[in-house]
Amino acid sequence: MLEVLILAAVAVAGYADAPWWFAPLGAGGVTLTAWWRKVQLLRQHPRVPFSTKMTAYLVVSILINLGFALGSYLAGRLLRAWLDG
Repeated sequence: MLEVLILAAVAVAGYADAPWWFAPLGAGGVTLTAWWRKVQLLRQHPRVPFSTKMTAYLVVSILINLGFALGSYLAGRLLRAWLDG
């Protein structure tokens, strides 16, 4: 649920004509909230080492979250342009 709130905040930033770097910042926040839970599970018994498969999942999730954040930012910008007409 926190991820949706972060993406909504990025859309609001786009609507408010905030700088473009809010999109990567939002993507970092979404990735951090999602992976925080995964890292917490790695510390529990039985411990699983961080593998190359998990590294690939991390990289792909960063790229996907960046796409979602950029889409949210652009949606906010487009909404602003459409309403300003």
